[in-house]
Amino acid sequence: MGRKIRIKILRLIGGVIVVGGIILFSSRLFNPPCNRYERPVNVPAQAIWKGGHDGGHWIELVNMKNDTIRFRIYRDFDGALILDADFIPKTGNDLHLTRANWDSLIDYFDGEKIGGKIKPENEYLQWAPVSPAYYEEK
Repeated sequence: MGRKIRIKILRLIGGVIVVGGIILFSSRLFNPPCNRYERPVNVPAQAIWKGGHDGGHWIELVNMKNDTIRFRIYRDFDGALILDADFIPKTGNDLHLTRANWDSLIDYFDGEKIGGKIKPENEYLQWAPVSPAYYEEK
């Protein structure tokens, strides 16, 4: 009787290990860790990296005036300045960015606008550049 119980326990443990391995393997396969570039030397220390698996950008908060926020956007892999412009809210007008919260609310720059998401409310936020920009890569 004791031997049968040990065999059942070993099969159960083996099954748990196999299922756990399959889950771990598939989570790595379908959700690989993001490659985050090292900060290029020409990107300021206060710029933060935002992006996903397909890349991202270094975003620097330059200054804030009322509802206008000046950001500089740098390319992730070589640090080249892509855009230096004032941005205004397109959505989420009642949410005010501050120097203390901006890095937790911004998620990406898509080449045209800055976007983010308020996690509990699932509300998407967008900030669009005001023309003319201080600098824009052509």
